[in-house]
Parts: sequence; C-alpha cells; structure tokens
Amino acid sequence: MNSENTSSTIKQIMGQAISSQARRFTYCLIYEEKCETKVGTAVALKLGTRFFLATAGHIIEKARSIKVLMHDQVRHYVSDFAAKDYDREFDVGLLEIADSESDPFEFMPQNFLCRTINDEQEMPVLVIGFASQFCKPIKTIDLTPESSSRVVRCDTLTFNTVVLPRSEWPSEGLPDEDGIHKKLVDGHDMLLDFEPEPEVIPFTANSTGTENPAVECQTLNPHGMSGGGIWLAQIREGPEKLNSPDARLIGLQTGWHPSKNLLHGICIGVWLDFVSDRYRDLR
Repeated sequence: MNSENTSSTIKQIMGQAISSQARRFTYCLIYEEKCETKVGTAVALKLGTRFFLATAGHIIEKARSIKVLMHDQVRHYVSDFAAKDYDREFDVGLLEIADSESDPFEFMPQNFLCRTINDEQEMPVLVIGFASQFCKPIKTIDLTPESSSRVVRCDTLTFNTVVLPRSEWPSEGLPDEDGIHKKLVDGHDMLLDFEPEPEVIPFTANSTGTENPAVECQTLNPHGMSGGGIWLAQIREGPEKLNSPDARLIGLQTGWHPSKNLLHGICIGVWLDFVSDRYRDLR
C-alpha cells in the first residue's frame, strides 16, 4: 500500500472513531407532516440541569407529531416533551425532555461544544444524521387501543467534508423555501461542501470507510439529516504522542442546496443563544 492510500485509510479510520463518539448523542426523529411519515435528526445535550434535543427549526414547525427512535432501533420515545420551540429566522429548534424521562438517552456534556470557529479557513468536519434514503419501514405496532406507531430501521450516515471559508460564500446569499435570497451572517451561518464525488466521503456506523455497499447508489442526498450535528474532525494528542478522536459540536444542519453543491448549517452558538433567551436559569 502506497503512502497516499495509507494516509487516506488512516484518515477514514480516525473519521470512524470521531463518528462513533458523536453518534452516541445523535437521535432519529420520526414525525408526521401532511399525512406523510418523515425522519429528521437531533443531538442530545445537557445544559445545567436541563435535557434537550437540539434540531432544525423547520422540523418543529412543520411536524404534526414527533417521536424519537432510540439507539436499540426498537423503542420509541412517545411521551409528551416538556417543551417544544423553534426560531423561524435561524431555523433552530429544541425539544426539552423532562428529568424523569431522560434515562433512556445519552446526553452530550457541555465540554463537547465548540462555540467559536475560524470562518476564514477551510475546516474538516463530519456531518452526521439519518438520511431518509437509508431508512426502511419494518412494521406497525399498536401503542394503545387508539394509537399506533410505524417502526423504522435507520442507521446514521456520516459525510466527511469541509466547512467553506467565508471568502467562498455566494455573495447573493442562499434562497429560502420561497426562493427569496437571504444574506449569510458571519458567526451565525456556515456552508459545507457537498460534492458527493470525490470530495465527500460517506460511511455508515458499520462501514470501515473503504468499501461500503450501504452507500452504493446513484445519488446521495442528505434529506432526513436536518438537525444533525456538524462535528469538528480534530485529533487530540495525548501522553506519549498517542492520538485519539476529539469530537466537538460546532453546528447543526439546516438545509441542502443541490444546485450549488452546498449544505447549510447554523453555528451551535446560535442555538445556545436561542435556548438562553427562553430559559433564565441557563443564562
């Protein structure tokens, strides 16, 4: 194996390690929109004594009901959330989980958050979420005599890509769902390269990153990954120069612009400000 192939393999294996670390806090949202079952993504965080699922605002806004698929792929979290809220302007949303309902989840501690990034240079990141094209219905189960739930099997999908420097942002901004262009804001927005070949390298939880039949398809798209984390792909050097993965959450995915080969994200600081505006005890 030549040095280039070796370097690529090491990079992908380390990406797998960072992804494995971040996946612990990544959950699949199953929701109803216009009589259609859809999936989204959320990141579980603990702030102070409160428990949250951070996600994209448009999921909270449009969903008629929301359930969380647990990591065992069998259980659904179906109890009412302690709170639901979203911000339309920046497309961030939250689901608060009561302390008494928090045990089934694994929540990310605050030291995994990275509020400030350098948007003047390209940064390697992992984008993690539940892509709709890899979610499959299994069966429908009765929850109560009056309600049922559709069980799906959905593994996390990870894209290894880069955050683009501010100098490469389109000057006209990005169009919203009504086609109106909105300017991008420093310190709020982030853009990620999404050119599936060869820049973006996809892999799933069970993939080694080298051969992955699960993602062999004509097109890859991130539908369903909205609300998922954007993780800084960095390596921490420990004692005796032993390297280890060091996942840091820097943003949330909010949109895809296929005509420009771009993913749109919101910095995690925007979500934190949104939460602190609503919870005095977290200011």
